[in-house]
Amino acid sequence: MSNTAKEFNDKYTNANLATDASHYDETVFHYLVRHLELVDGGAIAPVAPGIIAAMLCAQRRGDAVPKLFHDLAKVRDVEGTKILFASFKLALDLTWPFTGLPQCIPACLGLIGELREFGIRMSPLITDFDWFKKGVQTNDAIYRAVGNEEVHRMMDEVFPEITYIANVAVFGFLVGGSERTQSLPLCEITIAGAIAALGATRQAKSHLKGSMGLGISVAVIEAVLYAAEQVAKWNDTKLPGKIDVTVLAKEVEANLGNLSRV
Repeated sequence: MSNTAKEFNDKYTNANLATDASHYDETVFHYLVRHLELVDGGAIAPVAPGIIAAMLCAQRRGDAVPKLFHDLAKVRDVEGTKILFASFKLALDLTWPFTGLPQCIPACLGLIGELREFGIRMSPLITDFDWFKKGVQTNDAIYRAVGNEEVHRMMDEVFPEITYIANVAVFGFLVGGSERTQSLPLCEITIAGAIAALGATRQAKSHLKGSMGLGISVAVIEAVLYAAEQVAKWNDTKLPGKIDVTVLAKEVEANLGNLSRV
């Protein structure tokens, strides 16, 4: 690492890092990325690195994200590095509203520093669209298998501002807009993984069910939950509450069955 890169990381990437924080472990994170790449015949391989990056941010360890990127990029050519960066970027774009922007900013800045080191420039992809309408459609697609309509009703009645912004910005622009480059099931399992690593058990269950309703397999769900537990373990934390995937799968089956009879 050059002195310029070290100065950049000290100022931007590691600014919130505790003195007793766990050191980045290349072996642990390479294993977790590979574990997700291989599950269910590679069903989520394209988003595996991004899921781990999002989990690190959920665990308040965004500083480790550029280290993971650097390790994975050093064996890739320029085009491969751009593809890898796109997967990291999309994962952070999708998950920061759920895990918290202050947790993701060090990761974002660290990734910018890595791009500078590699001499790579990326162009933004922002277009005009009816993002509210897209957000409602995306919400419906995700939550049809979840079975918690009462949550949406309560939020609509008392916190309509949050609901509106969530539909436009999160489920419209960020999640719905990402379908242009990545399928909705892969977007949703990335979000579910980040929320699981955050320790928000009830919300994680909803998004895991949403993932299964979109076609993500039980094997993938179990692998993602294992990765979340391992990231937390590396960070010397323990996730609250055990999630029974078999129970979730049965609830999804029942909810989809009820919809088919309507």
